[in-house]
Amino acid sequence: MAYAILRAEKLKSFGEIGGSLSHTYRTRPTHNADPTRKKNNSHDLPDSALVMDAIKKRMPEKVRKNAVLCVEYLITGSPEWDGWGTDKEAIYFDRAVAFLKKRHGAENVISTSIHRDETTPHLVAYVVPIDERGKLNARAFLGGRGKLSAMQTFFADCVKDLGLERGLEGSKARHTTIKDFYAEVQKPALAAKKLKVLEIEQRLEVPEVG
Repeated sequence: MAYAILRAEKLKSFGEIGGSLSHTYRTRPTHNADPTRKKNNSHDLPDSALVMDAIKKRMPEKVRKNAVLCVEYLITGSPEWDGWGTDKEAIYFDRAVAFLKKRHGAENVISTSIHRDETTPHLVAYVVPIDERGKLNARAFLGGRGKLSAMQTFFADCVKDLGLERGLEGSKARHTTIKDFYAEVQKPALAAKKLKVLEIEQRLEVPEVG
């Protein structure tokens, strides 16, 4: 069985955002990526500087010192899914972007990229977590296991007709960063097995107030 995978990570500084963007735009060496397939990647903004500038422009006038500035989403699926390389892949990623825009507001989904130079294609999105009051408020979108679990369930419902299911709820899987999860999802044999018992959720080691 193939699973829909949605992963989120909170970026609290422009340095963290810049480091993530350097991976997304391949401006630094990228393990598991095939340089000859880089041309197959796509970005809605042509370079990382434009993404950074757009994120900064979206910042409210007042930003708390401990605020989450941006949420990086990773959306992909089990390596064995039969939709990779077909029309279903494009539909899946289109729905993923639509899902994020509905959840956060289109104006807050700053940029999206699709990587096809690694084993499993995946979408990366940068979202400024602004709430209805115009304030940075990542907790409103990602706070607590219940809210995060509900988001994953709703997303899976949006794509289940494509042959993708939600990961198992309530598992005791260890939490990893997106960076570590990249490496895990690029191992088809291992990932296919692990995803059957893996609850894909955001790392929650440190309580968030932003």
